Amino acid sequence: MTLDSFAPFWYVLLGATLVLFCLLLWHTFQYRKHKSHKVSKNFDVHLIDDTLVREQPQRQWLWEKLTPREMEVATLVADGKRNAEIAQILSISVRTVENHIQNIYAKLGVHSRTQLVRKIRDLVD
Repeated sequence: MTLDSFAPFWYVLLGATLVLFCLLLWHTFQYRKHKSHKVSKNFDVHLIDDTLVREQPQRQWLWEKLTPREMEVATLVADGKRNAEIAQILSISVRTVENHIQNIYAKLGVHSRTQLVRKIRDLVD
């Protein structure tokens, strides 16, 4: 065999080595870029996620405790309506409104109309 017969092999080997070297450099560059970018992004996202986890799910969870009718009653209470007015607006009895309000108190952990109004305003804001 002559040296010329090995020439294609060397060209392929050299080309493969160059391709692997370029891929290694590209991968290293991407890793460093991603790593430095990831640290700062994760920090920002972590702060935002912490805020959402502490506030939004609690609000959502409290609203999910109430039935749709209880939400209507609670909203009308927060608007300053009296039980008789709420009963007239919703076409239900005053006693039913009182029962709804007692259920709302128990579910939201409040003991007065004032606390309920504050809680509803916190949930709405």
